[in-house]
Amino acid sequence: MSDRRADVIVIGGGVVGLSTAYYASLNGAKVLVHEKGQVGEGASSGNAGLVVSSYFEPLPGPGVIGEALKHLANPEGFFGIRPCLDVSFLAWLARFWKSCTSRDFAERSRILAELNKEAMKAHLDLAAVGGSDYEFTRKGLLYLYLTEAGLQKARARASVADGFGLKAEILSKDEARSMEPAAGERVVGGVRYLSDAALNPLLFVEWLAAKAREAGAVLLPRCEAYGFRTSGKRVHTVLTTKGEFRADQVVLAAGAWLKGLGKMFGVHLPVEGGKGISQTFYRSGWSVRQPLILGDYHVAVSPLAGAVRVTGLLELSGTDLSLSRRRVKGIRKAAGLYLPAFREKEPDEVWRGLRPCTPDGLPLLGRVAPWRNLFVAGGHDTKGMTLGPLTGRSVSRLLEGKGIGSLQKELSPDRFS
Repeated sequence: MSDRRADVIVIGGGVVGLSTAYYASLNGAKVLVHEKGQVGEGASSGNAGLVVSSYFEPLPGPGVIGEALKHLANPEGFFGIRPCLDVSFLAWLARFWKSCTSRDFAERSRILAELNKEAMKAHLDLAAVGGSDYEFTRKGLLYLYLTEAGLQKARARASVADGFGLKAEILSKDEARSMEPAAGERVVGGVRYLSDAALNPLLFVEWLAAKAREAGAVLLPRCEAYGFRTSGKRVHTVLTTKGEFRADQVVLAAGAWLKGLGKMFGVHLPVEGGKGISQTFYRSGWSVRQPLILGDYHVAVSPLAGAVRVTGLLELSGTDLSLSRRRVKGIRKAAGLYLPAFREKEPDEVWRGLRPCTPDGLPLLGRVAPWRNLFVAGGHDTKGMTLGPLTGRSVSRLLEGKGIGSLQKELSPDRFS
């Protein structure tokens, strides 16, 4: 491969782009990855690191709008919208609202459950090669609740999960606190999903990058794509801040920036950034036994080697990466309601990233019409770490002209055309 020529150019060096580069390189393709920042530093590096078969629900669903409105006016709440009069954003909100029906929710939950099952297999395959390098564990995932109403909904959800082949344990207050000694008196019970896993996300993307390089891929950090040259219905040149590069096929895997890239090709990729914030506590003197979801507030708690990470918030804010002190504080306050040892703790590190969210809650995966050699992989919202490797493996099949099974139509980016 010359420095300026490749079989495949991947735009985006997060977990999806790196997975695509890894699998495509294993299949013999000459791959270049263009990342406008450092490889893996976006939404892939500082998230909760959960690999969750049990998280099968799409963002839009019955009751979501009402729940979101309750928290919208709270500057410390777990949901927010940064005011924006952009027409495409308003159209995204309208489509999201239309996707909140019970029928759509049930069907898309089924699709995501199917994807999650295959995604776990992909993770287990990778973990068999290098899981110890990135702290991969499979201890399950424990959801904790402060209210009986929340616990009742969790029991109903566990029943749905059972229909998808996901096993769960319903825990009383005493059982939940025995399972997780860090839980406080206010916890009324919990649900533990047995098959879920976790990893250190920064170590994982670094490991993926190394494996992609071993397989022959070339990764170019600080190389931002800002334009393309085309002929007919084919893309042949990518214009970047480090010069021009030619490719036979191009994959857009740029997370929350997919919408802007799509506009360059005249295609509609309705992806909005959903900001999340994580706070990491090193040598804090306390930890948790397994990954937790603090269900009433949608906060994740992840044990890492020598650290604890607390992750929360979904703020629709485009590509704005500003930090709100009150949002950061709100996540800590919520965690302290469940975990008394957490109260009054100050983080050693605060991070934020943009989850790429589609209005129907399903990823974008496939070739983009009318372009013959342009593919999109993204829109995983909070499921990117779970679905990233599977997405990369699927894209590599599409690049070879193969199909990806029964869900190819449901995940096609052309569904929004």
